[in-house]
Amino acid sequence: MAWDGVPTEVLARLERYRLQPKRTHAAAVRGERLSPRKGISIEFADYRHYVPGDDLRHLDWNILARLDRPYLRTYQDEQELPVHLLLDCSASMAFGEPTKFDAARTLAACLGYIGLIAGDAVYPTALHHQPIEARPLRGRAAFGRLVEWLRTRQPDGKHLAASLQRFAHANLPTGMVFLLSDGLDETLPDALRALGGRRHEVVFLHILSEVELNPDLEGDLRLIDAETGEAVDITATSGVLQEYQRRLKAHLYALQDACRRIGAHYIQVRNTTPAHEVIIRELLARGVIS
Repeated sequence: MAWDGVPTEVLARLERYRLQPKRTHAAAVRGERLSPRKGISIEFADYRHYVPGDDLRHLDWNILARLDRPYLRTYQDEQELPVHLLLDCSASMAFGEPTKFDAARTLAACLGYIGLIAGDAVYPTALHHQPIEARPLRGRAAFGRLVEWLRTRQPDGKHLAASLQRFAHANLPTGMVFLLSDGLDETLPDALRALGGRRHEVVFLHILSEVELNPDLEGDLRLIDAETGEAVDITATSGVLQEYQRRLKAHLYALQDACRRIGAHYIQVRNTTPAHEVIIRELLARGVIS
């Protein structure tokens, strides 16, 4: 079944929310967010004493005439928040019902909508084998382009960690990064650490299916790797399932530890959980949105 976007009633519920970065991020253009940094804009902030070298255009001549002391007007600098939506396009994302890929696309659309209506710059980026291409979308009217971009992406191949490394080293503005992925790459912790080194604020939405977390298997089986096509014959005994759980637990811990070390939010998401519930119950509770 083709992905059909986000229902209008869900978008209406998201209108009240805004993304909440922990710090100010330099952006290519000015936006609608007031930064703590003093700059030049139409939003008055405060007065301060004049010091030699200050721009005389911001001197308050009325105060100078009245008090015979030079004061400068300062203004809030308006900043545009870069919001990077990283969509894992690995073949393993095609698993589940609904697929993890569709769950990721819906979450990306919801997060992108929140950013666009707030005047943020939204950069949708596909994590696949091709070079990183991230072009910003701006304004509510760009939401249709975001949905169309998401609709035309497809899961294919095995390239998550390598693509995330390329993104981490790309010449892109730092901002909030939402990684939407099933995390099924053993080298992903290293890529997360590289991402954290670029001063992005990272939110890892780790999308998994119930079958992956608690497989209900028995008997002789042939398992086929969705990303490499390799087949492995196994007998699903209790010992095999216990070893699977041990390795899964170790991998999940490595991902959570990598997120903790870079100050990222790690949020495990089921593919069956509605996107607006993830946003309200998880992101709102953690202060990622308000």
